[in-house]
Amino acid sequence: MARHEFGSGIADYVVTPVDGLWTVGAGALVTFWDAPVDGTQYTDLQDMEGSAISEVKADDYGGLPRFLGPPDDVTGMWADAGGGRRVWVVAHQIPTGTGTAKPVLDWLSVKDFGAQGDGNTDDTAAVQAAVDAASAAGGRTLYIPAGRYILNGPITWASGVNAIGAGARATVLQSTNQNNDCITGTDISDVTLQGLQLSGPGRGFGSGVRFTRLSAPAITGITLRDLLIQSFGGDGVFCHQLAGSILHRVRVRTCGGTGFHLQAPQDTILGGASTSLIGCTAEGCVTGGFWLDGMAYTALAACAVQQSPAGYRLDGCTGVSLTGCGAEQCTTGLTVYGGTGNTVNGFTTKASDGTSVWLTSSAKGVVLAGVSEVAPGPGATTCLRADAGTIATVLGLTAVKTNALSGTVNRLDAGDGSLVLAGKTVVPSGGGAARMGTAVLAAGTVTVNTTAIATGSVVQLTVQTPGGTVGTPYVNARTAGISFVIKSTSASDTSTVGWRILDPS
Repeated sequence: MARHEFGSGIADYVVTPVDGLWTVGAGALVTFWDAPVDGTQYTDLQDMEGSAISEVKADDYGGLPRFLGPPDDVTGMWADAGGGRRVWVVAHQIPTGTGTAKPVLDWLSVKDFGAQGDGNTDDTAAVQAAVDAASAAGGRTLYIPAGRYILNGPITWASGVNAIGAGARATVLQSTNQNNDCITGTDISDVTLQGLQLSGPGRGFGSGVRFTRLSAPAITGITLRDLLIQSFGGDGVFCHQLAGSILHRVRVRTCGGTGFHLQAPQDTILGGASTSLIGCTAEGCVTGGFWLDGMAYTALAACAVQQSPAGYRLDGCTGVSLTGCGAEQCTTGLTVYGGTGNTVNGFTTKASDGTSVWLTSSAKGVVLAGVSEVAPGPGATTCLRADAGTIATVLGLTAVKTNALSGTVNRLDAGDGSLVLAGKTVVPSGGGAARMGTAVLAAGTVTVNTTAIATGSVVQLTVQTPGGTVGTPYVNARTAGISFVIKSTSASDTSTVGWRILDPS
């Protein structure tokens, strides 16, 4: 019976019952069994030179070298590295009986296309060939094993092609051309990049990930997860009209542009919506941390910026929310530039060196809840700046520096223990439990029927329209839960009196 080839590629590791990638320590000895627990060990294996072996030694990255399985047509085995749990290992391919072979899984490895990952070889052509092959097959998952892959040119991505590495510390795509992006694509959709490090040359104009729209309605279904992107001359992540996508635990460091730049033209209804950024960070980026330009219905949660001139900038956005985010050592922590209906909940600026939060360019409907300014830097001037033409509601602001409020700002808890409400207070005025209204005196007296009156209620009275011989109105009598009587010091007073009931807290 035929022996089947195992090892080296992602098709080798299928972790059950828990999904995920399985790796072992460098040089670990791995044995193979016919059952997940106990069972019989396969000892009649062969290396690729045909020598008999009973176990396989992991390489320097914890991956398995290629080897041949048992001779009795075994297409899958349970691998045991002594860690207390076995994983299902699948052969690369199974003969079809027609002279060809079919893959067991639809995962491909870049090493199957000649990529070395040795830190010296230019792997651009090999990685591009793997992407093209995955695309030609209708969309596949591409495994990039641990190693440093030198890229002297950009990798042009394709729709439906996913890439998974061995982790941001282990799988490194190293761009060397300062004018090229690392991973780029136009009008693509349904792409996942996970467990990778994209490292740039430290200068130039290239970005780590750059996806642009040309003719498609939007760029949709993009997932970036567990990525480290660093040292590019341009943006860490630039996406044009990104929609229905998620960025999860993406860390951008020391890029010459913005950490995360999501752009959507403001004169079109296409794209730029329904995207989430969760647990993403931008550190030491020259232009700023997060720049959302024209995005709509997008959420940032548990994101952070450090050491950038601009922490977060919402430029002409609609319905964008920041929840539990922060900016440290930034000149401006958050700028809301125009747009409508953007909300911020639980936002902290620390060691800001200018303005913590700036509302400008007629930003409307901004809600700031739980914004805190902590230990502003020596150059800090303002906590909250609201320019003329902006409209905002602020709840629970903790300010160290003064506020500059030229716009329309409704504040609850201005930070000094006071209550500040700009606008109108509306009190119900109708039905049996009315708390305010008007009454017309007749011969200096009138009875007001309302169940809202209590024994300890305070009733405020004002003359609305003088009539007759005007006197001073006062509450003469009350029946709790039924009515109270207004009486004037003038028996011929026929004025219209306004009344309002206040109850002690």
